[in-house]
Amino acid sequence: MERKFTRGLNKPGMAAQLRESVSQVMRDSAAVSKPLVVEPIDFEAFIAKNKTLIQNDPQRELLIYPADDVSEIIMPRKQRSNAKSVADRFEPPNEAIVCPLHGSMPLGSNGHSHSQVSRQGSLQSNGSYQNGHSSSTSLSNGNGQLSRKSSQCSNGSTSRKLSHESYESALSSTTLRSHLAQPEEVDEYGDGDEEHAAGEDVIDGTTAGTRAECTRFTRQALYTYRAKNHLIHYKYSAYGGNCHDLPSTSPGEELLEEVYEIDADQDRIDEQMTRSQADTITKQGYLLKGPDSASDRMFANIGNKSFKRRYCYLRQEIDGTYMLELHKDEKQGEAKATIVMDFCTEVVQNPKRGRFCFELRMTAGHKSFTLAAENEQDFKDWLSKLSSVLAQNKAQEEKRNASLERQPQTTPQLQPPAMEPPTFGTLKGLDQSLHPQLMKYGRETDHSIAQARREQRRRLFACYQSPGKAIAGDNVEQYREHFGTRILLSCRSLRFRLQCLPTDLAEGAGGDQLCQVEPYITSLALYDAKAGRKLSESFYFNINEASAAQLLPNTPVPASVAGCGVPRRSESDERNAAQAPHSLFDGVSSELLRCPRQQFQQLRQCLLSVTAPHSDIYLVLRIEKVLQCSIAQAAEPYVKAARDAKLGQKVHKAAKSCAQHIGHYRQPFAWAARPLFKAYSHELDVDPQREFDFNTIYRQELPKLKDEELLKLLLDYRKPEKLSKLTIIPGSLRLQLQLLDQTTPCGLSKSLAPLSSFSASAKQPLTLELAEFQGQHERDAFPYTNFCNHLYVYPLSLQFDSQKIFSRARNITVVVELRDGDGEYSKPLKCIYGRPGQDLLVSQIACPVLHHNVTPTWYEEIKLRLPLGLFPEHHLLFSFYHVSCNLSKKRDAHAAFETPIGYAWLPLLQKNRICLEEKLLPVAATLPVGYLSIQPLGLGKGQNCGPEIQWIDNQRQLYSVGLRLDSTVLTSDQHLHNFFAHCERLLEGGKTGALPAEMETCKILKAAHAIDMRSLINFLPTLLNELFTLLVHTQSEEIGLNVIRLLTNIIHLISDEANRTELLSAYVKYVFHAPYYSQQTARTRTVHGELCRHLPYLLNPSNTDFLIVNKFMRYSSIFFELIVKSMAQHLLATGRIRMLRNERFPKEYADRVEQLIKVLVPYITTRYEDLGEETQQLNRSLARFVRQCLSYMDRGFVFKLIRFYMEQFAPGDPRVLHEYKFNFLQEICQHEHYVPLNLPFVLNPKNRPPELLQHFTLSEQFCRQHYLSGLLLRELKSSLNEVGHVRRHALAIFKDLLAKHELDARYQQRGQLSRIALLYVPWLGIVMDNLHRIDDLPESGACTPNGHVYADSASYTKRLSCSSSYVFSKDSSNFGSLTSTPRSKNRLTMHIDQPSPCRTSVHIKEHNYLAAIAGSAISNGVSNLSLNSNSDSGHSQDTTTIGAYTNGETDVALRNGHNRSVSVTHAQIPSRCDKFSAGESKDLLLGFLFIVKHLSQDQMVGWWQNCNETETLQFLSILDLCLLQFRYVGKKNVILATDARVTRPTKAHTLPARTAPPVLENGHQEPSTGTLTQTREHLLEDMDMSARSQQALYESNLATEVGMVILDCLGLYVLQFRQLLADSLVLPKLARVYLRFLQLGQSERLSKHVFAALRAFINNYSMALFKGNAMLCGQMVYELLKACDSRLVDIRHESCAVLYLLMRSNFEFSGRKALTRVHLQVIISVSQMIGNVIGLNNARFQESLSIINSYANSDKAMKGTGFPLEVKDLTRRVRTVLMATAQMQAHHMDPERLLELQYSLANSYASTPELRHTWLVTMARNHEQNGNLSEAACCHLHIAALMCEYLRLKGGCTLNWSSTAFGKISRNIPLDEQGLKLDAGAQDSQYTEQMLLEQLKQCADFLDRAERFECLGELYKLILPIYERARSFIELAHSYEHLTQAYNKIVEVNRSGKRMLGRFYRVVFYGMMYFEEDHAIEYVYKEPKLTSLSEISERLAKQYKEKFGADVVKLIMDSSPVC
Repeated sequence: MERKFTRGLNKPGMAAQLRESVSQVMRDSAAVSKPLVVEPIDFEAFIAKNKTLIQNDPQRELLIYPADDVSEIIMPRKQRSNAKSVADRFEPPNEAIVCPLHGSMPLGSNGHSHSQVSRQGSLQSNGSYQNGHSSSTSLSNGNGQLSRKSSQCSNGSTSRKLSHESYESALSSTTLRSHLAQPEEVDEYGDGDEEHAAGEDVIDGTTAGTRAECTRFTRQALYTYRAKNHLIHYKYSAYGGNCHDLPSTSPGEELLEEVYEIDADQDRIDEQMTRSQADTITKQGYLLKGPDSASDRMFANIGNKSFKRRYCYLRQEIDGTYMLELHKDEKQGEAKATIVMDFCTEVVQNPKRGRFCFELRMTAGHKSFTLAAENEQDFKDWLSKLSSVLAQNKAQEEKRNASLERQPQTTPQLQPPAMEPPTFGTLKGLDQSLHPQLMKYGRETDHSIAQARREQRRRLFACYQSPGKAIAGDNVEQYREHFGTRILLSCRSLRFRLQCLPTDLAEGAGGDQLCQVEPYITSLALYDAKAGRKLSESFYFNINEASAAQLLPNTPVPASVAGCGVPRRSESDERNAAQAPHSLFDGVSSELLRCPRQQFQQLRQCLLSVTAPHSDIYLVLRIEKVLQCSIAQAAEPYVKAARDAKLGQKVHKAAKSCAQHIGHYRQPFAWAARPLFKAYSHELDVDPQREFDFNTIYRQELPKLKDEELLKLLLDYRKPEKLSKLTIIPGSLRLQLQLLDQTTPCGLSKSLAPLSSFSASAKQPLTLELAEFQGQHERDAFPYTNFCNHLYVYPLSLQFDSQKIFSRARNITVVVELRDGDGEYSKPLKCIYGRPGQDLLVSQIACPVLHHNVTPTWYEEIKLRLPLGLFPEHHLLFSFYHVSCNLSKKRDAHAAFETPIGYAWLPLLQKNRICLEEKLLPVAATLPVGYLSIQPLGLGKGQNCGPEIQWIDNQRQLYSVGLRLDSTVLTSDQHLHNFFAHCERLLEGGKTGALPAEMETCKILKAAHAIDMRSLINFLPTLLNELFTLLVHTQSEEIGLNVIRLLTNIIHLISDEANRTELLSAYVKYVFHAPYYSQQTARTRTVHGELCRHLPYLLNPSNTDFLIVNKFMRYSSIFFELIVKSMAQHLLATGRIRMLRNERFPKEYADRVEQLIKVLVPYITTRYEDLGEETQQLNRSLARFVRQCLSYMDRGFVFKLIRFYMEQFAPGDPRVLHEYKFNFLQEICQHEHYVPLNLPFVLNPKNRPPELLQHFTLSEQFCRQHYLSGLLLRELKSSLNEVGHVRRHALAIFKDLLAKHELDARYQQRGQLSRIALLYVPWLGIVMDNLHRIDDLPESGACTPNGHVYADSASYTKRLSCSSSYVFSKDSSNFGSLTSTPRSKNRLTMHIDQPSPCRTSVHIKEHNYLAAIAGSAISNGVSNLSLNSNSDSGHSQDTTTIGAYTNGETDVALRNGHNRSVSVTHAQIPSRCDKFSAGESKDLLLGFLFIVKHLSQDQMVGWWQNCNETETLQFLSILDLCLLQFRYVGKKNVILATDARVTRPTKAHTLPARTAPPVLENGHQEPSTGTLTQTREHLLEDMDMSARSQQALYESNLATEVGMVILDCLGLYVLQFRQLLADSLVLPKLARVYLRFLQLGQSERLSKHVFAALRAFINNYSMALFKGNAMLCGQMVYELLKACDSRLVDIRHESCAVLYLLMRSNFEFSGRKALTRVHLQVIISVSQMIGNVIGLNNARFQESLSIINSYANSDKAMKGTGFPLEVKDLTRRVRTVLMATAQMQAHHMDPERLLELQYSLANSYASTPELRHTWLVTMARNHEQNGNLSEAACCHLHIAALMCEYLRLKGGCTLNWSSTAFGKISRNIPLDEQGLKLDAGAQDSQYTEQMLLEQLKQCADFLDRAERFECLGELYKLILPIYERARSFIELAHSYEHLTQAYNKIVEVNRSGKRMLGRFYRVVFYGMMYFEEDHAIEYVYKEPKLTSLSEISERLAKQYKEKFGADVVKLIMDSSPVC
């Protein structure tokens, strides 16, 4: 295949052709394999049909959809002021709608007819209707309580509501007035309280406002601000997100600190061990240990006679055995040697070796020990003690022998049971034991063991919930007033250098009592120099001392001006002035009027707000004084002033005189400025310890009065040279600034409305909030929430230099007033905000006067309250006066100082809207009655209609004025104004008569697209309310479409251009109120109905307006949220929420929704490439909409919508579409009532297998009843055949859903989770189908879970169970690698497994598209070639390895098994064969474990009953994999999640090996030095310690819980199928799962339950352990022995008990004869453990052996049998092995010495094939690792010779040769292997001729690798006859081919002479203290091939430096003699 592929690529142009072929194959396979989507059931009909069954179900809470799910909350708005406003008196504008568009409305779309709704126009009827309301309609009062309309209403608790609460009442009433706003939105005045309220709050004394008094726009805005918020409340919404969004679990679910051996502290354990053994020490002290008397080494050192000082402990173990331990010192570390006194026969003095020397003589086979005491007393004591020990041992031995002599008497009684296996449990009689632990085990039953496992259980997903992963909640705030940085400003004092003495003090008074010379009028404002604009309104404050303040008048203008009474009618004028309208103002709060006047006069405190702080914002102070003279003259005394009181007195006297006569008039005087924020930090530039001072005050300059000039100065503020030309007036203003976070103290709003913190009786100073003027940027705009209606007037300039009418017009002031008529003696409106010392509201304000200036300019800001309704008669009147400053001139007593010199007026409305452009106005000399009617005729200047008038300067525009609007009920936007004006005509047509044409309406709607962005944001809720009202009330299709187009564009503008999506979300959540919009249509037309009617047309692909489609896709969520909320409010308001689902909405509405979905879904599947973001948003919002439809609509109908959506996708789709599909499914499955929607119950109660089988598979019945879960499982199964990213995404969704189920507080009752698990049972089959793909973790570390260390890293994983029986077994590979056999990487195989009839096709790896690449012919879709994929997880993530099912006929023939995951309605889906990654495997298995854990026992047993044996084996394999995947690896090895911050640098691929690549973060290359990187890594590691600890805690708890689940499962299986397990293959597999627990190392808590399960297994299935193959028994013994060496005491004791019970069971099984099998396996296992160089702790292991002995001695039932002696003998043999191999641990770092010891040990087991085999295998492995291939080959040859000797002795084989046949290869082989004798344990060995053949082939391989080509001929002489007898011609061909290659190589190496078989070096060791008996001994070292002298020198130096320390080892490089 590879050759064909590469050959094909060489042809030109083939690449494209190949790609096309592959694509075509993929498309064809996807089309064939597209699964059919099951038709859902009619959900509502199903519920109705099975209502009784559901009601009587014990878990009906899981089946019944809650009736109280949805309700409406009516939430009061957050108001900062409680003051009542006249704006509250207006009725909602929709009540003024006369009728729907273009006449009365015909029959509604749902078929209901209704009478025309009559409208009653006065507000006075509110009281009567309000009294008719039931008490439950308005639960909201002034205290902010919530009102709720719920979907659940009990009988009698809530009466029928009025029109806004139910459709029924709306349809039954003939004359009905809708009161939507009254119960909720309007704070009505009571009938008796109305006059009082009006008198207090309305200045004009008027009563309620009516519709005629203001526009619809104003009324709609007022309604918006006072309407309460309407929220749809989902009671269970907290359960509607993912599992991370769930309410946190209870504190009782905290994780336990699991104790694992791998985390155990070795030092602490040793210390505990020392303390526990302290009581067992009978004698201790120093002895001198002499050299061994007889060494078993090959080259014994005779000349070394040195003694070493050792600290000795004589301990007595629990079984009475004495141990003599020799330690280096008193610290009780690891013992240097351990002498078991049981092997000591006598203690004799040995004076030859020393005076105090004695010798311990041992039994045959053990070397003696020579010891010496340091003094005579110690010598006697030790000799006496050791002698007494030997005497005790001898007495015990005699006692045992005596009991054995009595044993034959009882033997005949034991014979009958031995004839056949015992039928009773082999642990019988334990309860009679004298040992309390054994007594406890004797009382155990299967039920009690299972019951014990139920305690302290944890959830599988206990720590999966992470708040950090929670979806960003719906934290949308309701609309509120937005403030920036709020700064509280308090004015303290203003002092100039010029001062005077108070008038009431004597002339000689001290200077400290000086006071100000005159009053000052001061104001502050913020200016933004960068933007060039004024930032806030001006704050006028009174900083004057009391004496100076008295000089100022308390009225804004003198009486002569206020009462001038203009206009006046001339005698000849008979015109009628315009009829003055009724101006309705918002009055001053009565609470404010009750405030002392003094507080307003002393106003010095304000609150500033800055939205965007920066360093170019300035606080500007302006100072004015009473008009007196020119500015320069006025400032001169201030500039020249010293501390001369006379100058001050003079100025004071002049100022007092002026104040008495012209005190109403001011003149500019000085100014100052200072930056408010720091330059770079933009923090408030204040020092808390100091006041904020204006130290530099500049004189006002005439040319620089305007704000434009001031801003230029501010730009140069930080340039001192620019300001140096200005005149400075010595003085300072002191302020205090502070940031304010809390509410305003005793505050007033900018409209003088008292805030909540205001109190009329408080003595605190008043604080006035200043308005911040809105900037040009959209980010500074927010929707208005409060009523405010202000106009700021800015008189700018007057050009009177060319007027000729008035002789004296120099000191000019302008008086501003607002009037609502031009009739005779018409009065100005009292609506201008007064200054401190004046009234709160005044009717006129005069501007400052510029002395002797005929072209004055002003900077004055005049703030007005506008009336609610503006009419053409409302205008600003500007009166100009000349003020005489000559006080010495004689005049009449009552003569005025001012003379009128002209008038100008400005109508507020132009074309019916307010216009804010700067205006240039002509000035008239007189003001006639009816002056508003003067209009130019267009015939030239002076040609006007209206009364006669005299213009100044020929009607030239002399006066300029600016306006600024700060109103929330008026707009200056032309398009917004036009739209509302048109709607007023359209909806309230009775006002003007004829309705506008449809075309005109559409034109207005199109023009509304151009509304200014800031106006759009400011009036967003008001505008949207009007649009929805229009949408519902229009019958015109075109108008409806244009409304939706406008809506779409508004949403686009707000979201995209302004980036303010939260404004729309807040509107939908809080403001939108569907019944309000449709109240006058009798509710037959609704917002949701109209949206769903028009949207399909607009979004149809045939529609050419692709922009509207793109915008809708991006912001579809807003539309869907509107539709859903409208649906909810419609159902709640009409009471239909209590109706059946299929009766709630008319059928037309369901058709519209379906049509909308069908229009939208194709966009997702076709436009995902070019509109990626839009389709993603659409998919998300569509999923959420469909999910919410499940809460309101017919659920069967919604399931059909889901079905339609899913049908648009197919396997093989691009990855993006798979993401969309699963995101859609995830959203649906996150529904808070997902479980009831799936109907988790078995409909058919009969337990016949066919019916149950339908619920265990993805059958059509399952998928129809459990529709959502079936859909999810089917798609999950399909996703497993996709690329890695799709798989991971799908599995993550599934895992999240299961976690949500388990953590859901609603489903914690008994039996509920079992019902939920029923929804996912087919997942068990899906996992089993993919068993071969699950990652079985072939790689592992070099440490076992209990901390033992192997000599090589691979030995642990290669030999998970290391008993030698396991080595010989046929199926060894199945245990090491559960799901696949090892395969070579570049091998082409045809791999066909048939584990079960139902999965014959699962493992056939067919690759149609790979065959297409190779160019092979594909017939019937199946290629003849197969590529066996076993790629690693990293490589296989996004490859496409696909297999194909065989014909579906296989599934029909199933009898014993059931295909649990494939539905008969589905096409066969191609199956991939690549491995899952570790993460995917874990997710896959977590789902499996969830089901196994929570599924009820009956269902689980029923599932097993439908499994055949092969499937049961696979099930157990999955449990085994679960243990592997979720094993705990220890705190040090915990891997943090992928989002952890610490990332290890990866190896650079293109750089030299020594160059570390840069760390890549966020895709950017970060250059950094090694030092910095290292420091950062250390810091990050420290930060991650807590995260690592938490992760370890979670993983340890998870591993324990997984183990518990598996134990539960195995226990249930054993209990239910005990009879069937006896002779099946399931039992060994079951046992292996139990053994896997021990192999991996479990927590202390779990281990207790594992050992309990093992005890039960031994008790119930002893036949499996002790009959037939010994492999299982060997594995169990090996693992138990490892546990006996555990660091944890409890695990050691438990394993000792189980091992003892295994011995006891073996003894019982053999008819109380012997425990031969366990005996042999224990010896083999101990040898194996030592061979693997496991670091056995001698003290712990010896203790465990003693515990086993003590169990045997205390077992009462075994008294009088040979069992205790058998156990004693076994432990003695184990100790013998330990003593014989003790040196291995000391030399495990010295490979040569280690192999020498192993060789000696292998020779000692010549008569035991398994033991000898074990040691030879160990030697071969060690040689291979060291590179000694020749020696490794020799070991394997010895093993082969051992096998053939065994086969020859056993007989029954065809071999006619023995080990002598190996003599020609090596003469040592027959010498070592010929003397084989079979002992009693040989029956457990099961060598076969085939195993011998495999061993011979392995030998050939090693000889070839070792380049011993000459030996291959002799070896093949043994192999070839076997092949010839078997006629294996293929193998013969391979053999001869191998021989050919070998002989050719011999010829080649003989010719070239290039073959290095090794290099030899002589090495001598010196140093008696360290090398001991090796001192001065020379050795010859064989090294592989071309090993240089430097290499061996370095290796040995490193080896011994690690052993003894680097400072004590020295390498002698020369050949000089060593002294």
